[in-house]
Amino acid sequence: MNKFSLLNRCEYNISDNIVVHIPTVGEIRNEQNDENEYYRIFSVFIKTPCDAMVELDDIGIDYTQISEYELFLMIISSYLENYKNAEDKYWDTVFPYLKKSELTMLNDNGKIVIVNKKNEIVIDENVYNLLSDFFRTILNVEKNMEYYKVPEIETRRYIIDRQRLKQKREIERQKRNKDKRSPSVLDGVILFLVNNCNFKYDFESIKKITIYDLWACYKQISANKEIDGIMTGYWMGNVDLKKVDSSKLNRLIL
Repeated sequence: MNKFSLLNRCEYNISDNIVVHIPTVGEIRNEQNDENEYYRIFSVFIKTPCDAMVELDDIGIDYTQISEYELFLMIISSYLENYKNAEDKYWDTVFPYLKKSELTMLNDNGKIVIVNKKNEIVIDENVYNLLSDFFRTILNVEKNMEYYKVPEIETRRYIIDRQRLKQKREIERQKRNKDKRSPSVLDGVILFLVNNCNFKYDFESIKKITIYDLWACYKQISANKEIDGIMTGYWMGNVDLKKVDSSKLNRLIL
C-alpha cells in the first residue's frame, strides 16, 4: 500500500524541516534536456548497496556489509562537497526550502546526521528512509536489494565481476553512440498515454502533471487494459476466473 498520499499534489512535507516539490513532466523534460540531471538528484537518495556494488568493491567495501544509510552518507558527503557553492537549480526545484549550501554533516551521539545552519537535524536515518521511499514512489522505481543477502564470497565475487563487465559494455556502447540522443526514461510512457483514448492529455498539456501523476495514470490504464483482457478471455471461455488472483481484477491501483 502506498504510504504517501501524492495524487494531484505538487509538494509533500516529509518532516518539519523538509518539504519536497514533486516535479512536473514539463520541469523534468524541458528544452535543456535536463531529465538525467533530475535523476542524478534522485539517485543520491535511492541508490542501494546492490546498485553500487562495483564502486564499493573498487574502494575495498563489501556491498553486503554496508547499510543503505551508510551508503547515502558517503554519496551525500561527496555531493555536498562537490556542489556546495555551485548553483543547482535541480536541487532547488526538488527541495525549494532547503538550501544545500547550509547543510553540514555532524556526529550526533555516535550517529552521523545532516544539520542546517541552525544546527537542527534535517536528515537522520529515519528521514532518509522516508525520502528514499518517497522518491521511489514518485518515480515508480523498485528498491534493488536482489543480491544483498548472498552469503557465499565466491558467488558475490561472480556477481560483482558480471556487473563490472555489464557497466564496461554500457560505457563502450555510449562511446559508439556518442552522437546519438540519450534515451529518455519517459518517452515510451508518454507515447503510450497520449495515444490512449482513456488519457485526456496531449503532448502539450501532459507537461503540467507531476511525475507521480504520470506514473499513476500509466499504472491505472495498464491495469484496466489487463483486466479487460482477462474478462475478454473469460467471456470467450478461455479464462477461469477462479484461477485468477482477485488482486488482478481490482481496477483501483492506489
